[in-house]
Amino acid sequence: MKNKKGFALIGLLLALSIIGLLALIGLRVYNGDQQVKGKNTIVLEKAKNVIVKANVESIQSLIQAELTDKDINRDDAVYIAQNAGLYNPFNEVAMSTAEWFPENANVPGEIQITLIAGTFYIQGYGADGLLPEIFTAKR
Repeated sequence: MKNKKGFALIGLLLALSIIGLLALIGLRVYNGDQQVKGKNTIVLEKAKNVIVKANVESIQSLIQAELTDKDINRDDAVYIAQNAGLYNPFNEVAMSTAEWFPENANVPGEIQITLIAGTFYIQGYGADGLLPEIFTAKR
């Protein structure tokens, strides 16, 4: 009888240690997934910033093309931008109204268009503020 009781105790200890080991492995995998999600968020924000920059470059090209024919004012530039068929990567909304192109952007995805002394300055607003690249267009 003593051997059977000892065997049951060893089996119980073995089962508990296996459960503990599996719980530890599961916890490490779970924490690893949490860290990967954080990295994925950073990568996603960078990708969205790249799309905002591409939108800015598109607007700069369109404004520059229009300036080869004639002088335009800021309202004309905003009209060109809102009809460019662009989308805000942060909320996937079409940028088809003038509100997306203010003189002072402060919402991710917005593109600010400023006219100073005959030169247009075009800059996008990314995930963490204004993007460092400023594009210009002038006649």
